[in-house]
Amino acid sequence: METLFTIAVVVVVAAIAAAIWWRSHRKFVASQEDHWFKAFAAERGGTFHSGVPGDTGAAPTFGVVHPAGKPLADWPRETWVEFRHRDRPVIGIDDQESYRHFDDHVYFRDTHVTQVRVPPCPELRIVPGQAMTMPTLPPDSRLEGELVRWLAANPRFAQRDVVVEHGSARTWGQGCATQQNLVAEADYLVDLAASLPAALWAHSPR
Repeated sequence: METLFTIAVVVVVAAIAAAIWWRSHRKFVASQEDHWFKAFAAERGGTFHSGVPGDTGAAPTFGVVHPAGKPLADWPRETWVEFRHRDRPVIGIDDQESYRHFDDHVYFRDTHVTQVRVPPCPELRIVPGQAMTMPTLPPDSRLEGELVRWLAANPRFAQRDVVVEHGSARTWGQGCATQQNLVAEADYLVDLAASLPAALWAHSPR
């Protein structure tokens, strides 16, 4: 009898968790249809939810769509806008990432990613309060040393998580994108890309 009760409790809990997930998913899909990115794209002469055609739908024309570098096909919950800012292509992305709560249920939280197009280069990672890294270069490379000196001379660019790879410089944050944080982050990345040593762009990525 206890076994049947336990199974019933598990089934009920699973059904409730599935219902919460489904409701969250439907609300997100509905919000995509009336997202402020649409009006923003029209104002900036950009595009909303369009780009390079693919088997699973369109994808952004450059870069990645998640802080971890996952492609759009792996993260179907994004909403994005492409536009130009200070003569550089920019992508703004709204995403929902999953996480497991202490009660072992899966929930979603809003995140956003902003990125600007840059030339191909070796991977560069900047993490506030930590050493800058270039994972694709051999240790103690001359280029990495030059970038470390550049960052020490430009402390402004050590204030945000930034990854430069796959033809884009990207940063991200918790919560949905707003026009204010999208433009501010695009400004930051455009300034960073313009300030980075030319040696970075001249070095062919592996």
